[in-house]
Amino acid sequence: MSVAVRNPDRAAVTRHLCAVGSVTDVSTWSGIPFHFWEESRRTGFATGACEVDLGKLRLARLVWNAGRRLRGLATGGFQYSGWFLDKLEAQIPADRWQDEIITFHQHFPRTRTVVAHGGGLNHYLDAPFAALATGRGLDLKLPDDVVKRALELERENYAGSKRVILMARWAAEVMRAECGVAEETLHVILPGANLNLPEDWDFPVPEGRAGKERPFTLGFVGKDWRRKGLPLLIEVMENLQRRGWKTRVLVIGEAPADLRSVPGVEFAGYLDKRTSNREFLERLSGCDVGCLFSEREALGISTLEFLRAGIPVAGFEHEGTADTIPPDAGFRLMRGSSAVEIADRFEEYLQDEARQADCRERSRRWSPLVTWRRCLEEFAELWSTGRVAAPVRPWMGLDAL
Repeated sequence: MSVAVRNPDRAAVTRHLCAVGSVTDVSTWSGIPFHFWEESRRTGFATGACEVDLGKLRLARLVWNAGRRLRGLATGGFQYSGWFLDKLEAQIPADRWQDEIITFHQHFPRTRTVVAHGGGLNHYLDAPFAALATGRGLDLKLPDDVVKRALELERENYAGSKRVILMARWAAEVMRAECGVAEETLHVILPGANLNLPEDWDFPVPEGRAGKERPFTLGFVGKDWRRKGLPLLIEVMENLQRRGWKTRVLVIGEAPADLRSVPGVEFAGYLDKRTSNREFLERLSGCDVGCLFSEREALGISTLEFLRAGIPVAGFEHEGTADTIPPDAGFRLMRGSSAVEIADRFEEYLQDEARQADCRERSRRWSPLVTWRRCLEEFAELWSTGRVAAPVRPWMGLDAL
């Protein structure tokens, strides 16, 4: 199934978005295809959205895994099998194959399928499978034979792709070195934050001195609390508390009961931005620093969300996070930094109120630059000129714009 939108002023443009799952469902792949589609509808950049139903493949998954067990093979990885891809591609209407397709997945749809039907394929990804399969960006564990076939298909897909667009520099380097992607087809475009600012929104001004008159609030957003560094962040909080600084951690997402009950931790739980966008924004705006201390991170959408809310950010200068933390509006720390080292940096910040005001002001200047509108403008420029002349690059700071 698919949804089509036609723009009378751009009738010749027939671009179709694909993902493993429905592009029109905000729960598909962290909401990235959904927000890309919503902005595309406003601009006319893309004219159709794929709505494949993964529920139809539940029985096929069970049968596939059962077959592997009978053959003495490890289970897992059905979504990289030819059977899975055949069934998913069969859900795309025949007339959609002739569109120019932009996919958010390394393997679906297959380039050979698109080309055989007269269409062209483009990829927009946070990381190549080649990196994920070896624990970079995200620790993805799969049977060796599944990985081997998926790697072969990935290289084949990129070889026939018109454009391979990455969200971060580290992933682009892997594409060059390990996936054989030609330089002329490889590009980097930062995505947008999955957060909308209401028309009547004003950035709030914090009252009182952070750490003394009110708690210094460290924000955390994410479901994968362990990988994204929540235990480390709580250690940082406790270290600052021992030094005499009022500090708390605000958690939006998931956390185990033992971490929720730590003194100073405020657990807000999961907030659905479809129905609670303003509450989510207000929660972010109540933080002093948005934190993402992931050992592995393909990009880091939560840091972009904090910047969209005008809040400084902190994280490891590693993999995708290195591209989402501006040096003039955040803290770029070496991967593996201890809780004490991170607390040292935050304590220096707390001792300088002028620096805090300047950092928050610069974060607000980043807010309009980390939107899906800006992302789609860069896509449109790439399609029309073959390059993005002045892409937004947070790691270079505002002075580089």
